[in-house]
Amino acid sequence: MQFQDLPILFDHGQSVVAVEAPLTERIKILEFLYQTALNRGQQLYFWNQGYTQLQQVNESIQLVRQTAKCTSGLAWLLENSDMTGIFVFEGVVSPSAESGAIEQQTLFILSNLFYELTTNKRQQFVICLETYIELPPSLAPLIPVLTYEPTTLEQLQQTVEKLFVGRFDLKDENFYRSCLGLPCGELEMALSRLSGLVNSNKELVDAVLIYKKNKLKGQGVEFISEPDVPEAGGLDLLEEILERAAVLLKPEAKNHNLKFPKGMILWGPPGTGKSLSAKLAAKKMGVPMVAADWSGLRGATPFESRKNLREFLQFCDANGTHGLVLYFDDFDKGFAGFDSDNDGGISRQLAGKLLTWMQERTSQVLVMATVNRLEFLPPELIRRFDDIIFVDLPHAGARYEIFKLHLAKYFPGLDFSEQDWWCLLGETKLLTPAEIALVVRKTAEEAFYQNSKQFLNEELVFRPKQVTVRDFIEQRYSFTPSMIREEDKIVEIRNKAFYARPAASPDKSRWAKAPCVLFGK
Repeated sequence: MQFQDLPILFDHGQSVVAVEAPLTERIKILEFLYQTALNRGQQLYFWNQGYTQLQQVNESIQLVRQTAKCTSGLAWLLENSDMTGIFVFEGVVSPSAESGAIEQQTLFILSNLFYELTTNKRQQFVICLETYIELPPSLAPLIPVLTYEPTTLEQLQQTVEKLFVGRFDLKDENFYRSCLGLPCGELEMALSRLSGLVNSNKELVDAVLIYKKNKLKGQGVEFISEPDVPEAGGLDLLEEILERAAVLLKPEAKNHNLKFPKGMILWGPPGTGKSLSAKLAAKKMGVPMVAADWSGLRGATPFESRKNLREFLQFCDANGTHGLVLYFDDFDKGFAGFDSDNDGGISRQLAGKLLTWMQERTSQVLVMATVNRLEFLPPELIRRFDDIIFVDLPHAGARYEIFKLHLAKYFPGLDFSEQDWWCLLGETKLLTPAEIALVVRKTAEEAFYQNSKQFLNEELVFRPKQVTVRDFIEQRYSFTPSMIREEDKIVEIRNKAFYARPAASPDKSRWAKAPCVLFGK
């Protein structure tokens, strides 16, 4: 049920309700409740543990101290049946830090209030306000939990018009998309702070995005910027899968009952380009990408862990109206020991909530999870993903493409003879894409270091040094590839690849098979 349904519940005799809303929405909630109380000819009161006296809410939504002493919240109301009105108690159904559940005394007080207000027809209505609510099964039939709905487009337009009248293009779609996921009260506070600091639509959009990024960082979540290379290289089949997903984002797809995919698992050895592919997926689709650490969503208590996941998924839904990529890196590491009870079963609880969300959500959120060990994931979770794609070590043609991508970044226009390319590709056949990128970067760093000794005069004119294939091969042998260092683990991963779709076609390039020397001297 939604928060806006509250007056209907009161009209039908429901005297005790719980409302789940972010702390930033207190003023907005009190504004709505003040109008509700006014329509019913009643007063509105507020209390939390920060006050020792009951507070009355006036027409300016200011809290006015009352003479009545109140230090026990709900218990106080049980003893004061003579006061009438709507009473908002904030933070009274929070779980205890030790048990992670609502205290037994609070359960009895709530049940007593419910029956007294229902049977005695007392003109008192109670609202328990919390950021996240988990009522025990015994109370769930008695007290409905209302959720505070996300900011609507109409509310957003009203807020922007009030704060930025005539200053910006209020029809800018980028601005409205940047505001998605922020509750109305928080958005109003954030825009109020920014109103004197920005002078254009672009500055406003950038400022809102920075605000959202800073907010998410504190929760172990971050928006991912575009990668520094235009493509992953050598993953043609994965590219086609992502292009199909991008097409399904178009509004016309819904007219044909086609749905946006729920998710895909990118499986393979470390360093093979899984993370880069996920980042490029968001770029290809033209949607933002949010990265979350599955283990990082865990809190100090099971309750806090469930709260973190719930809030994060709500954020994704709000931002996924026009498409969003939700990225879990090293997803499998968060499920190590999943079948044990070492964590009190919280891993299974969180996985169950993610399962339900992936199955029932209507937002256009593509979940992309990278894994090294697929067997660590619960089978019921794997089934929720549309595709499992294996990203293997690159073949010769793919290595050529990856080298070209990174050479263009550090050595624009550099190319080698065919013989040199055969030599370079042969010497790097055990490297992952990440290790190829490392070879090129290390070569560029070494070239820069050597050239720095050749600055001319005081103007520090840089004279580029020509690099050769030998320079790259030298860097190749400056470290041990993971394929050699962790051969057993990687071979085990690759041996199970037949469970998944390949990310790349078989090598059909001119580098697929090295030329044979039939006659030597």
